[in-house]
Amino acid sequence: MADAGGAGWGASGCGEPRRRPRCSRGTPVPLSGAHRRGSCATRIYSAALAAGVQRIHVESPAELRRLGGLAAAAGTSARVLLRVNLPVDVPGASLVMGGGPSPFGMDPADALEWVRRPPAGVEVRGVHAHLASGLDTPLAGAVAAAVVRWSVTEVGATEVDVGGGMAVDYTDPAARFDWARYGRALADVLDAYPDLRLRIEPGRSVTAYCGGYLAEVVDVKRSHGEWFVVVGGGTHHLRTPAAKGHPQPFTVHRRHGANGPRTDGGPVTVVGQLCTPKDVLSRSTTAGPVGVGDVLVFAMAGAYAWNISHRDFLLHEPPAFRVGDPHKVAAEWAARPIRP
Repeated sequence: MADAGGAGWGASGCGEPRRRPRCSRGTPVPLSGAHRRGSCATRIYSAALAAGVQRIHVESPAELRRLGGLAAAAGTSARVLLRVNLPVDVPGASLVMGGGPSPFGMDPADALEWVRRPPAGVEVRGVHAHLASGLDTPLAGAVAAAVVRWSVTEVGATEVDVGGGMAVDYTDPAARFDWARYGRALADVLDAYPDLRLRIEPGRSVTAYCGGYLAEVVDVKRSHGEWFVVVGGGTHHLRTPAAKGHPQPFTVHRRHGANGPRTDGGPVTVVGQLCTPKDVLSRSTTAGPVGVGDVLVFAMAGAYAWNISHRDFLLHEPPAFRVGDPHKVAAEWAARPIRP
């Protein structure tokens, strides 16, 4: 979460607020997250009000009424951004969460009604809109401008969170979102609305590049003319490629002294240990020969990855976590003898 005043930590759902890192104490913390249910919503909203959370993003009229009731009972006021599902086109986005029928956010008409007549205990401070993911730089700028234009014109908002969704290209790790160009687009928005406080949610587009997933090859086999590389891991550790339908980029660290089975250097499909054909981590035509004992380093595993994985599938062991350069860790691993 970032705005002109600096960066802060956003928290969503029922568990994240409890796990906010110690380094974030004292920094701005908005609370967001869709579809909070009964006891969870009551607990999280009550804790947020007691902690003086700066902004609470609200997804629906029912949530807004619940929050208002809790705030009024506590003798305080909830400072709210309404999440609005605006009819903004997002052509080319990889994941669309708004702009049409969607479980996320309020219809614009409903949002306007609650802005005019908020429930007791609620101060509506502005608008939040996260409409899509996989936005390239020009599209992200255009979406931000459209969200701000509606929020200021229709709501009179002085505070707008335009969400995130900046593109991360897993097929081309060297391609990066053009932050300088996006910054210029946001500057144009602020020039048009100089009294506006504008927030963005860069999240995955920043952290995706800050982690790797390492796995050892435990088997290679040929089936109907195609090579499969089986690793000691899988999408129960790194679900991103299965969830998003892309091959996770990887590099191979050859095992020193290994003389076991090896592919012929042609195309390979890298799979995990789960009993489902969906357990595919990657496909490659350029990996070269891959053998038992080699260590694969899957790049761009710093966002979602483990957090969204179905980690109890077959009750395999969880991964170990290390801090450092993934390739140095892989090189050390590949230098060790293969376990029998």
